[in-house]
Amino acid sequence: MTTQEPPQEEGKPSTPDSPRNEPEQAEPSEQKAADFDEDALGQTANVINNFFAGVNTRQANFGMAGGPAVRSVSGRLDRDDVERVLKRFVRPAGFERARAALNERHLVLLVGEEGIGKWTSGVALLSAVGVQDRITVLSPSLDLDGLLATSYKKGRVYFVHDWIEGEIETGVRRFGLDALSTRLTRAGAHLVITLNRAEPRRGFETFEIGWEPPDPLEVLETHLGRTRLAYERDGLPEEVSALRSPRQVVELAEQMLSGQSPEEIMADLCGGTVAGWFDGVPKRSEVFAVAALAFAHGMPERVFERLLVRLIAIADEVERQGAERERRTIGEDLPQSRRLWNDANPLVRLSAEGGEPTVVFRSPHYREQVILQLYRVYGYSLLEPLRQWVRELADDLPEVQVQAAAGLALLARKHPGEVKESFLVPWAGGLAKERLAAASTLSLMCADDATAAVAFTTALGWVENAGQPQAMTAALAFAGGLAIRYPGETVDWLWYLSLRGVRVSDVAQRALTLMFQTAAERDTEALTALRLLVRHLDRDLGEGMEARKARRALQAVLGVLTADRLDGEESLMAWLLLSQPASAEAIGTLWAWTLYNAHHRSDAVRALCRTLRHLGEQGRALEAAEALGSAVWSVLPETVTVLVKRAIDRACAERHVQRVSPPAKHVVLALLNAGARRTPS
Repeated sequence: MTTQEPPQEEGKPSTPDSPRNEPEQAEPSEQKAADFDEDALGQTANVINNFFAGVNTRQANFGMAGGPAVRSVSGRLDRDDVERVLKRFVRPAGFERARAALNERHLVLLVGEEGIGKWTSGVALLSAVGVQDRITVLSPSLDLDGLLATSYKKGRVYFVHDWIEGEIETGVRRFGLDALSTRLTRAGAHLVITLNRAEPRRGFETFEIGWEPPDPLEVLETHLGRTRLAYERDGLPEEVSALRSPRQVVELAEQMLSGQSPEEIMADLCGGTVAGWFDGVPKRSEVFAVAALAFAHGMPERVFERLLVRLIAIADEVERQGAERERRTIGEDLPQSRRLWNDANPLVRLSAEGGEPTVVFRSPHYREQVILQLYRVYGYSLLEPLRQWVRELADDLPEVQVQAAAGLALLARKHPGEVKESFLVPWAGGLAKERLAAASTLSLMCADDATAAVAFTTALGWVENAGQPQAMTAALAFAGGLAIRYPGETVDWLWYLSLRGVRVSDVAQRALTLMFQTAAERDTEALTALRLLVRHLDRDLGEGMEARKARRALQAVLGVLTADRLDGEESLMAWLLLSQPASAEAIGTLWAWTLYNAHHRSDAVRALCRTLRHLGEQGRALEAAEALGSAVWSVLPETVTVLVKRAIDRACAERHVQRVSPPAKHVVLALLNAGARRTPS
């Protein structure tokens, strides 16, 4: 079914209620409750709220302080977005060569390390060849065949950032890029792809260009509003010339404008302060204190102290393995442990913000730098206790779990294999809290361009043939940061998981609802997701599917239709109908499918009445109800429409409904009498 085509009549073999299908086997509620705890769902929602707040149309600031703005990796960039991205842009040395290649072959791949400005350079290149009204950002998960199958429009420009290229045989890859270039040239379209790789492949110089960051001094001059900066005159350390991250240069400029010394700023940005502290060979107790803080940052002093004591106890056990336990005399002096963060520690301090003192690093940059130094300088005696301790944090307080995930997301920037093998894999196959910890870690890995791709491929590896716990973990992860980075793929994979067995389906359905609740806070993302959900529903139910899967599919849709907004008990669908009128067609089609199905019809009618009740409490309710009704009746067959309208009349007239503020009569009438039916195509 499409939005122009009515559903098939009830009774046909492909309908969800076909008598040829056997009834679904129920699963004990105790097992489902163990697989998916409502408290865990609420905890996940809190994680998303805490780390994905401040979201605008195509950017979301979340994660750790000082982190980068997070982009959706698919969608579009309008003219205003392009102008914002290119504000104070400094062209790298290879820019003109790349532009010439793009003009000639309509395809260019920028290859270089993460964080050197490839995103901005890609936008600038496409802008240089001419942006009509937008840049279409394609998903990085599209393989070469997917890129070749894409329909490119004349005069359009396309962008793939951090392409997940996969393993492709050299000859096939060369042939595919040639074919892609030919397709783009014939279409009059242009495509820029960025790759996180050290250098271009040999033999692919025609398409791949090794990318370098712009001159840091030029970037600094642009943001300071000065020209011809001099190291000696402006007090700039020589290390400025070695900065490869434009983001760091911009931060240097911002802090210089606030009056801070360039030398002090550079020590914080480049890790000089942290490296110097470790080079001073700190005491064992001091090292364990900063190690604990790296994965339990911002905790109240009493909580942090408990966690640190546990870490040291684990370390003692590791050191004593195979040896007789030492005994301490009762008269031994107590260690003055709080001096580790109370006595002018150069890395750690107490923060009094928010009331109760919390233990934090003195600079937001120290956290990642400490983690990297721990793995660079120390070995088994520190790292093995740290692994065991962090794994235990999955069963601690929710705020502790989140900070552990945040620390692992930072570790994954340099050691993704360590994070996957030591934490993600064990957690993904573990208990509910451990699965939630794995999902939170993947979500926070999406704060970084390089680790987002690792998070995405890791979740995909758990979707199929990896076990039910792993599939449930993937579903939770797709409801978090992956939904921001990969919105289209998130709907696809949560829909697929919703059709799996009962245990996986239950988690995936709730994750799908949570994804829509959070997407609604990011402007038009919910509308895009609704249209994708309609596409899946039209395709799968329209083509026919077995009853079990059909019921799971419609149950997943009902979960979305009955959801509240995250910040209150307001109906999500009512809010979308009022704030985004264009959503009426997609929402109406989803409701048409659930109303069409006899098994789900009563639940769908109750949900619809609740939405109308919320509409009745708002302005523009009549217009929203009429638009919704027009969309519903345009796709339902006449025979079903009569039954559904009668059910809505009865539901709205019931006394128990009246006691909870029934929808206003005029709103119901607007829905029931909405516009003339469209003629099926």
